[in-house]
This record gives sequence, structure tokens and C-alpha cells, in this order.
Amino acid sequence: MTDSDSALLDPAFLARLGKLRLLVGRRYAGSAGGSRVSVRRGSSVEFADHRPYAAGDDIRRIDWNAYARLDELVLRLYSAEEDIHVYLLLDTSASLSVGDPSKLEVARRVAAALGYLGLLGSERVSVQPYAASLGRPLEAMRGRRKVGALMRYLVSLTPQGGTDLYASVERFLAQRPRAGLVVLLTDLLDRGGYERAIDRLLAARFEVALFHVMDAAELSPPLGGDLSLVDAETGAEVAVTLDERALRAYRGRLEAFLAGARDYCRRRGVRYVLVPDAAFEDALMRYLRSAS
Repeated sequence: MTDSDSALLDPAFLARLGKLRLLVGRRYAGSAGGSRVSVRRGSSVEFADHRPYAAGDDIRRIDWNAYARLDELVLRLYSAEEDIHVYLLLDTSASLSVGDPSKLEVARRVAAALGYLGLLGSERVSVQPYAASLGRPLEAMRGRRKVGALMRYLVSLTPQGGTDLYASVERFLAQRPRAGLVVLLTDLLDRGGYERAIDRLLAARFEVALFHVMDAAELSPPLGGDLSLVDAETGAEVAVTLDERALRAYRGRLEAFLAGARDYCRRRGVRYVLVPDAAFEDALMRYLRSAS
């Protein structure tokens, strides 16, 4: 365990993570050498089928036991192990600066945990920050020796600018990434909404998991009297009176918004995880255990 690893995640939590695995529901035709079974035929250790020997085939793959039974030369075929691509699509807009710890800090820790699991499982893990557009990515890497590089990169990210998830997803897809798992970490505060962007990812045959990061004050704001609220992304100010009536109205809208997000994800086959800032470890562990 290095200092960069433990800067984001508690060592005891990392030990708990090490007993789990980042599971992906679909099968993708990645390059051989990963840790998941693909439908392709390759050279891993898991037997799949036989086929008749043909001139030019590798004689080392002849099944001599089958030859003794069948009096026919056949080759052993194996399921190729799959190289899964995990894309951590991380919202770094200014609205993520809110909270203590900030929503970006919570999103970074979730991304660190998922990336850690992916690297331990020999998946190809990359990080793509976005706000109004895509930021500088951490290119795909694999193997536990890359954990430190992942942690250092995540720590370096800072919140700034507005949010345009749809435009960012369009630019992401324009790079023609290989299909895999997209983990979207965001507070969903985007004037353009989130549905079209996720629909584009699904249409491009990506599996999507949505981690909805929220601050405690957003989930349960206290009574505050007369306040001036400032939009973290635009700087616009709004004067409000935060009394019991206003809180009831806010909570009603919040519940409707959260219910809408959960329902949308359920209908689209997207895993939705609400991540309260104070309980991100519990939310993450529930996700991982439900995936198994």
C-alpha cells in the first residue's frame, strides 16, 4: 500500500474491496489476455469444444485422449479470456465543488475504488473527466502496478466550469472507444438532462452504471431563513426564504427527481447507485454485492 493509494481510500476499505470483483454483465470481444471468458476461441485454460484437425493446425493442440477414443485427430478449443474496458466518466464541473467533503472528493473515491478493482482484475481501466467538454484523460492501463498512477491522477482533478454531458458523450464516442463498461459519476446537475447522453452510450452497446453523488445538504437541507443561493457553475444568485413550506416543496421535487432517475435506469437496464457523501463506502459495497 502506497501513500497515493491510501490518500483516497482507507486501507481497511481497500482490504474489503480486495475480496470482491468488478462485474460486467455483458460479454465483449476484447483482446486476449484479460480475466473474463469471451465467446471467442483463443488460448486460455478453459476448454470450450473440439474441431477436426486440418493441415497447418498447431499439433500441440491435438487432443490425443480423444484420438485414442475416436481414432480421429481433433483439436482442443478454448474460450478466449476477455480484456474488458472500464471507462470512468467523471463529472468535474463546478457544482461538484459543493459539500464537505466535496462531491468531487466523493466521486474521486468511488472512481478510485472501482478503478482499483478493475486493475486488480486485469481489466483495462481509463478515466475520462468531463464538464462542459472532455478533459485530459488517463489513458487505458492494466495491472495492479498501475494503482498508484490511477490514484495520483484522480487526486489531481479539480472542479470547474459548466456541465454538458451529452456533448461530452458525443466527443467520447467520436474517439471510437471499444465497447465495455462506462461508469458515470455525476451529481446529475445538467440543464440538458442525462437521458439522451446515456441513451447514446447504450445505443453504442456500452454497459452503463450511474453513480449519483449528492451532498448531505442537498438530500436534507436545514432550515435557514432568508438566504442568497449562488449557482456554482454560472454564478447567478437567487434570494430565497428557506422555511418549512419551502423545504416541503424542495423535498417533493427532490423525491420526484430521484424517482425519475431510478425509473429511467431501471427501464434502460442501467445500474443506478445514489451516493450520499457520508456513506459512499456503504453505497459502493451494496452495488458490488448486488452485481454478484
